[in-house]
Amino acid sequence: MARWARVIAGVVGLLVCLLIAFQVDATVGKKVRYANLKGFVTDSHDRIIVGATVYVIDSSTVNTTPITPSAILDGTAEAYDEPLEDLISVDSAKPAKEQTISKAVTNKKGQFRIRKLNRDALYYAHVVPAAADADHLPGGDASRIAFSPKAISRKGLTIKISWKAPEDATRIGTSACYVCHGSGSEADVSTCKRHGHALMFNKPGQPTANQDPANHPGANVLALQEKFTTATAYSDKGVKTLYFQEYDATAKSFAVYEDTPGTKVDPTTGKGGDIWIKAYLWRTGVTSNYNITLENVKVTKDPNNFITFPVKLFMGAYLRQRIFVTVPGLKSTYPVLEYRAMPDSASQGVNGQYDRSRVPFAESSFSNFYTYASKTKTMALTAGPPAVSPTTGTPTSNITCALCHLGLGIRSDPFQDSVTGESLAHTIADPNGVFDLGGDDSLQDVGIGCEECHGPGSKHREEALKGVFPATSKRSMPVDNSAKYIVNPGLLGADRASLICGRCHDARGILKEAAGEPRPPAGISRAEFLAKYVDAKGLSTAQLWPDGESGRGGHHGFTYDNWLISKHAKNSRQLVACDDCHDAMGDSQYRYFLKGDPDDPNGGLCTRCHAVDVNTHVVEKTGSVMKGASMACRQCHMTRTGKAGAGRPGLLLDTPTGLSSDANIIYWEGDQSAHHMHVLSKFTAGVAGVQPGLAMPTPYTNSCGTCHDATKLQFQQPN
Repeated sequence: MARWARVIAGVVGLLVCLLIAFQVDATVGKKVRYANLKGFVTDSHDRIIVGATVYVIDSSTVNTTPITPSAILDGTAEAYDEPLEDLISVDSAKPAKEQTISKAVTNKKGQFRIRKLNRDALYYAHVVPAAADADHLPGGDASRIAFSPKAISRKGLTIKISWKAPEDATRIGTSACYVCHGSGSEADVSTCKRHGHALMFNKPGQPTANQDPANHPGANVLALQEKFTTATAYSDKGVKTLYFQEYDATAKSFAVYEDTPGTKVDPTTGKGGDIWIKAYLWRTGVTSNYNITLENVKVTKDPNNFITFPVKLFMGAYLRQRIFVTVPGLKSTYPVLEYRAMPDSASQGVNGQYDRSRVPFAESSFSNFYTYASKTKTMALTAGPPAVSPTTGTPTSNITCALCHLGLGIRSDPFQDSVTGESLAHTIADPNGVFDLGGDDSLQDVGIGCEECHGPGSKHREEALKGVFPATSKRSMPVDNSAKYIVNPGLLGADRASLICGRCHDARGILKEAAGEPRPPAGISRAEFLAKYVDAKGLSTAQLWPDGESGRGGHHGFTYDNWLISKHAKNSRQLVACDDCHDAMGDSQYRYFLKGDPDDPNGGLCTRCHAVDVNTHVVEKTGSVMKGASMACRQCHMTRTGKAGAGRPGLLLDTPTGLSSDANIIYWEGDQSAHHMHVLSKFTAGVAGVQPGLAMPTPYTNSCGTCHDATKLQFQQPN
């Protein structure tokens, strides 16, 4: 018996050892097999990073608690809105014996080694530079796509992290960047010249050497300049004329009609046919002297009648463009009109729509150019906005638009001009500049340039000019001074990379810099961004549709907040950033510089990551049979709920008349796509008591309803 007892004890001991070694996973009935992970941490040019902590995070531990707009706004989401950094922060706060995230610190050769990882699990690797390392940013190129240890080669995992732009670095301007990175160079980024960022501000008919408007997919940014008639004077026959009618004294706004006055009298409002002001759009040449002349039709003896404002700038590239003019006695430029009928875009303004914001031309701060007398119900033209507001006492400013539309090129020290009293802003003096934004007699850079996403480049340039030196011995390495002190968004985690875009592509309003605060630098965390640089954390209730998550849009957009609540931002397979879908360098043939064709469901943008047969998927979800490539993922998953420009009609319940009653028969499609990827059912548009013209756009009201009887679709009525 004793002998058998020893045998049994030995078998039990062996089983215990095997259990310790393999740890049977009771949930799947499989043995956990272990693997070690080794590797290096370097920068983009293979220079080793010493003392960095490599966190290897089991992707199943990512907090996938859904983020909601309300949780963003009240700050609740900040505990889990940065999926990897939030986990590391929580884990680091625990005593050493309780910490569960596998990690290692790189040695003097940049090497790290982590033992006993589940070889069949998926992990994200997130690198945090040493506390004394002020030159690099957290993240790394292994922090976005989850990997399995068994898929890593014997050579190990090389993780590249980004440099950081030093705090004392200064901006050098886009032209300076192109000296090394321009056409024909080893790191040619000249495709950026065709990006919407580069074209955000432009001088009519005179693109700079840093802009390429002729090769811009998705929108014809030259369309507005063609609206200006070539003439010798505003009074020449055939000059483009805009008619300002139907004045709303409460809203201080007009309906603007192009070419032909709006003559219909709306039986509901009693308005129509009354012309208050005419605006003449004319130019003396294709590349110079663009003008807007205003005529006060009702007060013919107005001393400012036929006043002409030189047009200096257009702002915008995709959905609408603003016209900026110079004003007598002031140094800056100021908005007067918007153009909202961009060809080949989602903004298709049509003359005669009942909704005055959906016609080709609309006001943009036009109330600065007239004064209205409520007693006599007349108005007088002015010479433009005053230097100091008579009502608020604050200086007239050109800073508001420039904050985002000129990006980091704008100086962080806006100043009040001692002569005019204006609050002015500057961009960087540039040899390819074409205008003087701040009135300091220097031609300046325009558009959103390289340094908006990569940080100020002075230190980067200083290092690069030192050159590359060969190794001095067999054991030494070449001295490479290139690619230092500049942010590489592709080497950041998805959250930090997307925040670079989110600083402007959101709807929280103007950053604190409007009050003189510094701009948020590229590469910072969302936590730092919220703590230091903004007054509002997210979208307000008024900026959302009744579904509580889809943005209504506006000129500030809402895409960043929408991305935050999507599964793209937080999941166990791939943390998707803006630059995973959009080519930030302008090297794309598709609109919005997407990395795949958004209209091709079989080999386009979404199927780069998602293996799905769209036809089968649509039948399964809706019961509607779609043939061929007539259905694209974006039509259901990225409904255009937002409105920045005019948008375009979606489902029509009857024939439009141009009268206010059309609000009862037209469902509108916006021109800004939702990025939360949630499919909106037909019922979300049909909120009780809401007119179609005010309803939230959904697939039912545009992508589906324009062709199909959507009542037959198999959507379930929400609870």
